[in-house]
Amino acid sequence: MAAARLEAFIGRLLSSQRGRDAKLLTRATPAIVKLKPSLIVTSPLGEAPAPLLPAHSQVGANEVPPLSWSLPADSDLLPQIKSFLLVVEDPDAPLPSPVVHGIYYNIPPTKTSIDNADFAPVEGKGNLLSGGFYYGVNRRKIIWGGPKPVLGHGVHRYFFQVLALSEELKTGSSIGKEELGQLLEGKVLAWGEWLGTISLESQEHFRILLTRRREYRAGSD
Repeated sequence: MAAARLEAFIGRLLSSQRGRDAKLLTRATPAIVKLKPSLIVTSPLGEAPAPLLPAHSQVGANEVPPLSWSLPADSDLLPQIKSFLLVVEDPDAPLPSPVVHGIYYNIPPTKTSIDNADFAPVEGKGNLLSGGFYYGVNRRKIIWGGPKPVLGHGVHRYFFQVLALSEELKTGSSIGKEELGQLLEGKVLAWGEWLGTISLESQEHFRILLTRRREYRAGSD
Protein backbone atom coordinates (compact mmCIF):
# COMPACT_ATOMS: atom_id res chain seq x y z
CA MET A 1 0.00 0.00 0.00
CA ALA A 2 2.90 2.37 0.78
CA ALA A 3 4.31 1.87 -2.72
CA ALA A 4 0.93 2.71 -4.25
CA ARG A 5 0.70 5.88 -2.16
CA LEU A 6 4.19 6.95 -3.23
CA GLU A 7 3.35 6.30 -6.89
CA ALA A 8 0.13 8.30 -6.56
CA PHE A 9 2.04 11.18 -4.92
CA ILE A 10 4.54 11.26 -7.79
CA GLY A 11 1.70 10.99 -10.30
CA ARG A 12 -0.01 14.05 -8.82
CA LEU A 13 3.26 16.01 -8.94
CA LEU A 14 3.56 15.20 -12.64
CA SER A 15 -0.13 15.66 -13.47
CA SER A 16 0.57 18.65 -15.74
CA GLN A 17 3.08 16.63 -17.80
CA ARG A 18 0.78 15.34 -20.55
CA GLY A 19 -0.72 16.15 -23.93
CA ARG A 20 2.10 15.26 -26.36
CA ASP A 21 -0.51 15.06 -29.14
CA ALA A 22 1.70 16.90 -31.64
CA LYS A 23 4.12 13.95 -31.57
CA LEU A 24 1.53 11.27 -32.36
CA LEU A 25 2.22 9.37 -35.59
CA THR A 26 -0.73 10.96 -37.40
CA ARG A 27 0.25 14.49 -36.29
CA ALA A 28 3.99 14.31 -36.87
CA THR A 29 4.45 12.29 -40.06
CA PRO A 30 4.58 14.32 -43.31
CA ALA A 31 2.94 11.51 -45.30
CA ILE A 32 -0.13 11.72 -43.01
CA VAL A 33 -0.56 15.31 -41.85
CA LYS A 34 -1.59 16.50 -45.32
CA LEU A 35 -4.64 14.20 -45.17
CA LYS A 36 -7.81 14.83 -43.20
CA PRO A 37 -9.06 11.79 -41.26
CA SER A 38 -11.58 9.90 -43.40
CA LEU A 39 -11.48 6.31 -42.13
CA ILE A 40 -14.35 5.66 -39.72
CA VAL A 41 -12.95 3.77 -36.71
CA THR A 42 -15.38 2.43 -34.10
CA SER A 43 -15.52 0.06 -31.14
CA PRO A 44 -18.36 -1.71 -29.32
CA LEU A 45 -16.96 -0.03 -26.20
CA GLY A 46 -18.66 3.17 -27.34
CA GLU A 47 -18.25 6.43 -29.17
CA ALA A 48 -14.83 8.03 -28.71
CA PRO A 49 -13.58 8.98 -26.24
CA ALA A 50 -14.82 5.82 -24.53
CA PRO A 51 -13.58 4.24 -21.30
CA LEU A 52 -11.49 1.11 -21.70
CA LEU A 53 -12.28 -1.83 -19.43
CA PRO A 54 -10.02 -3.16 -16.65
CA ALA A 55 -9.42 -6.23 -18.85
CA HIS A 56 -7.65 -4.05 -21.41
CA SER A 57 -5.04 -2.79 -18.93
CA GLN A 58 -1.80 -4.30 -17.68
CA VAL A 59 -3.31 -4.65 -14.22
CA GLY A 60 -6.16 -6.65 -15.78
CA ALA A 61 -5.99 -9.30 -18.51
CA ASN A 62 -3.99 -7.08 -20.93
CA GLU A 63 -6.45 -7.68 -23.79
CA VAL A 64 -6.62 -5.63 -26.99
CA PRO A 65 -9.97 -3.82 -27.27
CA PRO A 66 -12.14 -4.67 -30.30
CA LEU A 67 -12.10 -2.23 -33.23
CA SER A 68 -13.69 -1.90 -36.66
CA TRP A 69 -13.03 0.53 -39.49
CA SER A 70 -14.55 1.48 -42.82
CA LEU A 71 -14.42 4.09 -45.56
CA PRO A 72 -17.30 6.48 -46.26
CA ALA A 73 -19.87 5.02 -48.65
CA ASP A 74 -18.91 7.47 -51.41
CA SER A 75 -15.15 6.75 -51.23
CA ASP A 76 -13.38 5.36 -54.31
CA LEU A 77 -10.23 4.32 -52.42
CA LEU A 78 -11.18 0.72 -51.61
CA PRO A 79 -9.62 -0.89 -54.74
CA GLN A 80 -6.35 0.92 -54.03
CA ILE A 81 -5.92 -0.35 -50.46
CA LYS A 82 -3.34 -3.14 -50.14
CA SER A 83 -2.94 -3.17 -46.35
CA PHE A 84 -3.87 -1.46 -43.10
CA LEU A 85 -1.62 -0.26 -40.29
CA LEU A 86 -2.68 0.17 -36.65
CA VAL A 87 -0.60 2.20 -34.20
CA VAL A 88 -1.68 2.72 -30.57
CA GLU A 89 -0.14 5.60 -28.60
CA ASP A 90 -0.62 7.36 -25.26
CA PRO A 91 0.35 11.06 -25.44
CA ASP A 92 -0.50 11.69 -21.78
CA ALA A 93 2.39 9.80 -20.17
CA PRO A 94 4.77 12.17 -18.30
CA LEU A 95 7.49 11.64 -20.92
CA PRO A 96 8.87 13.74 -23.80
CA SER A 97 7.06 11.65 -26.45
CA PRO A 98 3.93 9.47 -26.60
CA VAL A 99 4.25 5.90 -25.37
CA VAL A 100 3.79 3.36 -28.16
CA HIS A 101 1.59 0.51 -26.93
CA GLY A 102 1.32 -1.38 -30.20
CA ILE A 103 2.25 -1.37 -33.90
CA TYR A 104 0.48 -3.80 -36.25
CA TYR A 105 1.22 -3.77 -39.96
CA ASN A 106 0.36 -5.56 -43.20
CA ILE A 107 -3.19 -6.10 -41.98
CA PRO A 108 -4.93 -7.60 -45.05
CA PRO A 109 -7.14 -5.17 -47.01
CA THR A 110 -10.10 -7.51 -46.54
CA LYS A 111 -9.76 -7.37 -42.75
CA THR A 112 -11.62 -4.39 -41.30
CA SER A 113 -12.03 -5.44 -37.68
CA ILE A 114 -9.90 -6.89 -34.91
CA ASP A 115 -10.38 -8.39 -31.49
CA ASN A 116 -8.11 -9.91 -28.87
CA ALA A 117 -8.10 -13.35 -30.55
CA ASP A 118 -6.23 -11.86 -33.53
CA PHE A 119 -3.16 -11.13 -31.41
CA ALA A 120 -1.97 -14.65 -30.58
CA PRO A 121 1.55 -15.38 -31.91
CA VAL A 122 1.92 -17.94 -34.70
CA GLU A 123 4.49 -20.49 -33.56
CA GLY A 124 7.64 -20.54 -35.66
CA LYS A 125 6.60 -17.53 -37.75
CA GLY A 126 8.50 -14.69 -36.08
CA ASN A 127 6.27 -11.70 -35.45
CA LEU A 128 3.27 -13.02 -37.41
CA LEU A 129 -0.01 -13.00 -35.47
CA SER A 130 -3.08 -15.23 -35.76
CA GLY A 131 -5.05 -12.39 -37.37
CA GLY A 132 -2.81 -12.61 -40.45
CA PHE A 133 -0.70 -9.52 -39.77
CA TYR A 134 2.56 -8.61 -38.01
CA TYR A 135 3.44 -6.76 -34.83
CA GLY A 136 6.16 -4.15 -34.50
CA VAL A 137 8.19 -2.83 -31.59
CA ASN A 138 6.37 -1.07 -28.75
CA ARG A 139 7.78 0.38 -25.54
CA ARG A 140 7.81 -2.97 -23.74
CA LYS A 141 8.89 -4.99 -26.80
CA ILE A 142 5.89 -7.31 -26.52
CA ILE A 143 2.84 -7.90 -28.73
CA TRP A 144 0.52 -5.58 -26.80
CA GLY A 145 1.47 -3.36 -23.89
CA GLY A 146 -1.90 -2.50 -22.39
CA PRO A 147 -2.55 0.78 -20.56
CA LYS A 148 -1.01 1.28 -17.12
CA PRO A 149 -0.90 5.01 -16.37
CA VAL A 150 0.88 6.21 -13.26
CA LEU A 151 -1.36 6.29 -10.19
CA GLY A 152 -2.49 9.82 -9.42
CA HIS A 153 -1.75 11.08 -12.93
CA GLY A 154 -5.39 11.18 -13.97
CA VAL A 155 -7.10 10.01 -17.13
CA HIS A 156 -4.92 8.97 -20.07
CA ARG A 157 -6.05 8.88 -23.70
CA TYR A 158 -5.12 6.04 -26.04
CA PHE A 159 -5.16 6.85 -29.75
CA PHE A 160 -5.93 3.81 -31.93
CA GLN A 161 -4.73 5.16 -35.29
CA VAL A 162 -5.67 3.16 -38.40
CA LEU A 163 -4.02 3.91 -41.76
CA ALA A 164 -5.05 2.59 -45.18
CA LEU A 165 -1.98 2.01 -47.37
CA SER A 166 -1.46 1.57 -51.09
CA GLU A 167 1.23 -1.07 -50.45
CA GLU A 168 2.32 -3.54 -47.81
CA LEU A 169 5.24 -2.41 -45.68
CA LYS A 170 8.26 -4.34 -46.91
CA THR A 171 10.59 -4.92 -44.02
CA GLY A 172 12.83 -7.78 -43.06
CA SER A 173 12.28 -7.40 -39.34
CA SER A 174 9.88 -6.03 -36.76
CA ILE A 175 9.58 -2.24 -37.12
CA GLY A 176 9.33 0.58 -34.61
CA LYS A 177 7.70 3.98 -34.83
CA GLU A 178 11.03 5.58 -35.82
CA GLU A 179 11.08 3.63 -39.09
CA LEU A 180 7.47 4.32 -40.00
CA GLY A 181 8.01 7.89 -41.22
CA GLN A 182 10.17 6.78 -44.13
CA LEU A 183 8.27 3.55 -44.79
CA LEU A 184 4.95 5.39 -45.11
CA GLU A 185 6.13 7.97 -47.62
CA GLY A 186 3.86 7.88 -50.67
CA LYS A 187 1.74 5.02 -49.33
CA VAL A 188 -0.92 6.60 -47.07
CA LEU A 189 -4.37 6.76 -48.69
CA ALA A 190 -6.52 7.50 -45.66
CA TRP A 191 -6.51 7.40 -41.89
CA GLY A 192 -8.80 7.61 -38.90
CA GLU A 193 -8.70 7.00 -35.17
CA TRP A 194 -10.65 5.91 -32.12
CA LEU A 195 -9.89 7.10 -28.59
CA GLY A 196 -10.04 4.98 -25.46
CA THR A 197 -9.48 6.37 -21.97
CA ILE A 198 -8.40 4.89 -18.68
CA SER A 199 -7.38 5.92 -15.18
CA LEU A 200 -6.02 3.65 -12.47
CA GLU A 201 -7.84 5.78 -9.92
CA SER A 202 -11.06 3.92 -10.75
CA GLN A 203 -12.15 1.64 -7.91
CA GLU A 204 -12.04 -1.51 -10.05
CA HIS A 205 -8.56 -0.87 -11.43
CA PHE A 206 -7.18 0.03 -8.02
CA ARG A 207 -8.66 -3.13 -6.49
CA ILE A 208 -7.03 -5.31 -9.18
CA LEU A 209 -3.70 -3.52 -8.79
CA LEU A 210 -3.58 -4.01 -5.01
CA THR A 211 -4.65 -7.66 -5.31
CA ARG A 212 -1.86 -8.40 -7.77
CA ARG A 213 0.73 -6.69 -5.61
CA ARG A 214 -0.39 -8.73 -2.57
CA GLU A 215 -0.19 -11.94 -4.62
CA TYR A 216 3.33 -11.02 -5.78
CA ARG A 217 4.51 -10.33 -2.23
CA ALA A 218 2.95 -13.55 -0.93
CA GLY A 219 4.71 -15.53 -3.65
CA SER A 220 8.10 -14.02 -2.83
CA ASP A 221 7.93 -14.77 0.90
